[in-house]
Amino acid sequence: MRFYTGDESGLIKAIDIDHNVTLLEAQSQAAKKAKAAAKAKTLEKKGDTTPAGPAELAGVGMRTVSGAVSRSQGIQHMCTSTWATGESVFVVGRKNGEIEAISRDSGQSLVKFAEPGFADTFSIKNNGRLITERHYVGVGAADGRFVACTNMGEVRYQPFASADGEPAAAAATLMKLPMDAFRMRVHPKRPSVFAVGGREQELTVWDAETVKAGAAEGGYAKPSSAPIFKSKNVPNDNLDLHVPVWITDMQFTSDDTANPTIAVSTGYKQIRIYDAKAQPRPVHNWTPSKHPIYHIIVSHTRPELYFADNTGSLSQLDLRTGKVIGGYKGIAGAVKSIALSEDGSKVAAAGLDRYLRVFEAGGMRRPLHQAYIKQRVSHVVWDWEQKDLGLDEIEQKEAEEIWEDMGRLDQDVPPKRRTTKRKAAN
Repeated sequence: MRFYTGDESGLIKAIDIDHNVTLLEAQSQAAKKAKAAAKAKTLEKKGDTTPAGPAELAGVGMRTVSGAVSRSQGIQHMCTSTWATGESVFVVGRKNGEIEAISRDSGQSLVKFAEPGFADTFSIKNNGRLITERHYVGVGAADGRFVACTNMGEVRYQPFASADGEPAAAAATLMKLPMDAFRMRVHPKRPSVFAVGGREQELTVWDAETVKAGAAEGGYAKPSSAPIFKSKNVPNDNLDLHVPVWITDMQFTSDDTANPTIAVSTGYKQIRIYDAKAQPRPVHNWTPSKHPIYHIIVSHTRPELYFADNTGSLSQLDLRTGKVIGGYKGIAGAVKSIALSEDGSKVAAAGLDRYLRVFEAGGMRRPLHQAYIKQRVSHVVWDWEQKDLGLDEIEQKEAEEIWEDMGRLDQDVPPKRRTTKRKAAN
């Protein structure tokens, strides 16, 4: 299995994990190597107490695909897309305001766009909070276009490049939404459709191809058209006080873009389900955690949802009942990103503890593999193109290779000349 991670140091790494090597075996081998290395070091130089980093586990390979260590180049959001040539690319939003498309195979930068005025200093008070800098709250891309949103509510939807290869800023759609946005996600089937939410900012769903907003030369402008969907806050509490709004993450759970169904997490410990066909208020409102929920991902194989809070807890929720099925143990820091395998049987999580961990998604929810990334991870992508082969498939593949080799050997050997013996004349 293969993963790609983006981290706060600006690196994109590829992590290959051999699924045939269990976590227990890898940890056992790593402990033996660490013990032998410590003993050798003690014998070589007594009194050296320099702490060593975590030992590398067997069956884990890691390489840097792109980037150099730079805090200003830190990756805040990352997604995958396909270039016009069919090449797979990473689209990243960096701390310095750059949107960059990077080839997955070569690691080369294909095109780069810098958001004007991204690094400008300011001080704005909003909802009792002081905002002093911009950062990306979401990035999405498809069909040669990208959509990016900042915490100031600035949404840019534009092609990566024009016909001459230069950034096509003139063809951009610029929208100014309410500030203090916390998260933006694009629809998996139609990336021009995206959802935005934040602090005291209700969930809204927009279509960048049909919305009427300001042109690029005129700067960001408020949309003059209505969104596809806008949520409505839950009724006031028992004291008739306003219930605060803090949307932290969202996921589209249906392919319908005209009347979407969306799962939402909040900083007030709730998981909510919105159905645009039914009503603007949530059709389900659950409180499955004791801490703010920051990240969610909906399973594409089962009616389940995985959510992570700010304490390093990763849990599994049944979308039919709203009950927590179980949790995943062993995570030491807050989770920043969650990914699922193609068959939905495994779940991976990475974050501030610098570890990528793979768990069994269901059953005992056992830890299966882990890898030490060395940097704090901001996003993880599971490469579904890299297939895991079982023992039967491996044996079948080896047998096919043997038969192919035998066929090539027969072609290399020159055919023998056929000789016939003549009978002796009487």
